[in-house]
Amino acid sequence: MPELSVTQSYLLFALLSLAAADRNSMQPSKHFEDLALIYRQKTFQSYTKSLQNITSDNYETILLTGTFLIAIVPHPGSDAIDDDYLDWLYTLLKMSEGLRILAGLRWSQGIEKLSIYPLICRELRNLPPPPVAASLHTRAGPLGSTPIHPNPPSTYGLPGAMPGASTVFLPPPLMALLENIMHPPDTGPFDLNGNILYPVFHVLSPMFLSLYYYRLNPDFNVRGFVFTSFLMPDFLALVKAREPRALVLLAWWFALLCLVPRGWWIGARVGVVRALARAIRKSRDVQVIKALEGPERIVDVLMVAGIEKAAESVFEGWEGVRWDDGPRRAEEWEMGALVDLSDEIDFGGLDLDLDLDIAA
Repeated sequence: MPELSVTQSYLLFALLSLAAADRNSMQPSKHFEDLALIYRQKTFQSYTKSLQNITSDNYETILLTGTFLIAIVPHPGSDAIDDDYLDWLYTLLKMSEGLRILAGLRWSQGIEKLSIYPLICRELRNLPPPPVAASLHTRAGPLGSTPIHPNPPSTYGLPGAMPGASTVFLPPPLMALLENIMHPPDTGPFDLNGNILYPVFHVLSPMFLSLYYYRLNPDFNVRGFVFTSFLMPDFLALVKAREPRALVLLAWWFALLCLVPRGWWIGARVGVVRALARAIRKSRDVQVIKALEGPERIVDVLMVAGIEKAAESVFEGWEGVRWDDGPRRAEEWEMGALVDLSDEIDFGGLDLDLDLDIAA
């Protein structure tokens, strides 16, 4: 990043704004507060001009700077009201949409070969299947476009057509909401937003899986960062209209994101979840409000007992899911995968016992 920043002023300004803001957060100073603002303004001015002329030479720096823009948007102030938090969150979602569009220009055309790819990949490891059977499955989709196979197609060594469907892993209240969308009642108004909301439930599922099996780990962090890259414009429209189910999905995401120890959301994490909660309760939808209890509990435990306890609290009330069993189940699954792989490899008639004795 420092090397790339020398070549493009907007990236350099973004890094300087981040550095000044971080310094100000540790040692509050009017000087560093002003520097963060000045470099933030310079970043947006220079970056907006460069977006008009994207080339192979500046594509990496434009994409990299796009990942920083969210971090340099100022948080709502100490006197912020709910509308301020919700408007701030919506602004971040719209900025993430622009980043998704930029990444999409090369997502299936060798983006994994770029030096900045580690900053924009969407998973770091394959995950075991859910520990309990689920009645709902993800819809199959092209490699690189679904939360089950989110990275570029070439990174999987699989055909780019249609991966198999996978079961979802969600808290019981979210499963109940999803069931209601998938199997709506025969009477009453037609759910016009069901198909818009459906995919977002499935984006959350791998986050819960990663946390359950591998605890607080880099893969979970990455999946939290890139959640917004799966959100489509029609879903953002629901967020802007404050559709209760769309807001509760964001509340779960933001609460999970709060388990990542450092990030642009830290200063606003409690305010955002609380603002989402109050907006959701205005709907008086009992089922949606029930689904809100989880993210509120996570934030409450986080503020009192810390990240580790908050992570454990995510799985309270899940039938058949025990927090302590996750790592053991993951290890068993990995060992089974190694056995399956060894069965597929032709070792050319080598005496493996002899080879192992020599190695020892």
